[in-house]
Amino acid sequence: MRYILVLVFLLAISGKVLANESVTIFVKESSYSINSSDEELNSTELESKLKQIKFSLVTLDVDYCAGPVMVAEVYVALSNANPSVKDVQLKTSGSHEESKCKNV
Repeated sequence: MRYILVLVFLLAISGKVLANESVTIFVKESSYSINSSDEELNSTELESKLKQIKFSLVTLDVDYCAGPVMVAEVYVALSNANPSVKDVQLKTSGSHEESKCKNV
């Protein structure tokens, strides 16, 4: 019984560690945000925040209005903050209506 409790405890701890290994970066038209944070970041602030987080999996949620420079800056911030990241998933969001984009 003791071994089962130790095993359950170890699995619970490893589950919390694994939960911190994934990060979602929202690439907006003129700013970034991480996970569920409402804080809008520029590329320098994004890199600084990423250096404070331990992660190995990244999902980039790219808004339709985000330009290629915004996406490139995320890759630079990722490589500077955590060069060991090997998997970056891309996801798109937003609307294709041009009237919603401010910089178009």
